[in-house]
Amino acid sequence: MADAPERPWLVALEGPWASGKSSVAAALARHLDAEVLPEAYDRLGRTPDLDVRSPGELAELERTLLDEESRRWLEAGQRRDSGRSVVLDTGLLGPLTYTFGLRELGLAPDDLPARLAAEADERLADGRFGLPDLTVFLDVDEATADWRASQDPRGHPPALGTRHRRVARVERQLYLHGFPRYLPGRFASADGEGAVDRVAGRILELLELARPATPAEPEEARRLLQLFEERAPAGAGAFADTGEGNL
Repeated sequence: MADAPERPWLVALEGPWASGKSSVAAALARHLDAEVLPEAYDRLGRTPDLDVRSPGELAELERTLLDEESRRWLEAGQRRDSGRSVVLDTGLLGPLTYTFGLRELGLAPDDLPARLAAEADERLADGRFGLPDLTVFLDVDEATADWRASQDPRGHPPALGTRHRRVARVERQLYLHGFPRYLPGRFASADGEGAVDRVAGRILELLELARPATPAEPEEARRLLQLFEERAPAGAGAFADTGEGNL
């Protein structure tokens, strides 16, 4: 009996602001003969202002992005069902992890991550949300990210740099320590330094180790969503805000 064909990948790239996710996603897609789905913010016809000025504006922004994450999830599933691998430029948890980081900085309502998680769980229940087969966090030095951001001031406005950098420190702990503790087979990290093709090669090695690609069950996603109801997801470690005080 012939072996069954390998299942196409649904892989997401995560990482701090200006970590090179878009460039690496394009390179990885070439190697996998995959399609790239841009991040939710870039897919919006009229991109919203990220410089929110009130808790209400922040909640509205993150709900808008969560709606787009639902559309990305459905589109990714349709493309993979047609036989193509899909690379997500940023994963689907961004509205949750970013607001969690803002909350840890005292810049968001304490209950906002939990409220967004509940809304994501409603989408999960009717198939409009889920987890990729594997999410890979591109780990880069802050100096590298700052330099890359300076080369693209329109895509990375300097005025938002300090806030994004501080939130990224919290998100890094989630992706490197918090999430892998609960779902070790769904999260991994790769050195994001160096040439784009070299970084893509490191991710390809991770995918080879993770073969075969298996879809995440809804219960796996639900376990992560439940973490956002806690003050600090177990295993995330101390959220040290190095250089700007402690969170």
